[in-house]
Amino acid sequence: MEPKRITSLSNPAVKAAAKLKQPRASKEAGCFIVEGARSVEELTGDWETESLWVSDTFWGQNHALGWEIAQRLRPSAFCHTPDSILNAIAGTQSPQGILAVVRRRYFTLQDVLEHQSTTPLLVILEDLQDPGNAGTILRTADAAGANGIICTEKTVDFYNAKVVRASMGSVFHLPFHVAENLSETLIWLRNQGIQILAAHLDGDAPYFQQDLTGPCAILIGNEGAGLSKGAASLSDMLVKIPQPGRAESLNAAVAAAILVYDVIRQRMSGSKK
Repeated sequence: MEPKRITSLSNPAVKAAAKLKQPRASKEAGCFIVEGARSVEELTGDWETESLWVSDTFWGQNHALGWEIAQRLRPSAFCHTPDSILNAIAGTQSPQGILAVVRRRYFTLQDVLEHQSTTPLLVILEDLQDPGNAGTILRTADAAGANGIICTEKTVDFYNAKVVRASMGSVFHLPFHVAENLSETLIWLRNQGIQILAAHLDGDAPYFQQDLTGPCAILIGNEGAGLSKGAASLSDMLVKIPQPGRAESLNAAVAAAILVYDVIRQRMSGSKK
């Protein structure tokens, strides 16, 4: 597959790709932009690549890598452009000279539960807004071997460019389901025998005193407001992370990492102790 040379900013393909930087346009088109060699390399055949773009500089310095990526992803269009045009499409100030336009995927709750054959471990996000937090939680859950993520509709879009970058490719490895009704989802999970563990400043006991060796889901609330009363009331337990210092609270991604990895610790040791 030889790349097609595109040299004009007025080219319809350039305009369409650049427009995807706008959240609404990205959702309407059902596509999102993946920037940088590392992120593009993490793409698998499960993801449909609409187009692959390489700049003159990248193509000149990394011809073999660009060719290997194109052969593996088999994009519908493979485009070679001046650096200025790729920069106009990219959402970062210093793009790395390669990006892909990829079709969004939508996962069901069953997709998430069936992702791993081991004891279920889920992370549930209620109205998380910071893309850096969301991407970091994705990366942490992926590293821990979690089944996937469940989030509310008000949670930051997981196809947001900053989320994709912060996840370091984990957004392509881990399924995530957007729940239309969090309360109904929590009730359904509990009926499936999955214990809901909610991080809460008013938690009843420290997280490490709970038995997390069985199927469980970690519930993380909004960065500022925390968990809603409704979500907290549907949890099996409210736990706190001890904070003997002066900080008022922990970063949401840090809290999620602490809880997820205590689940892993307990399961590897077979005990909460």
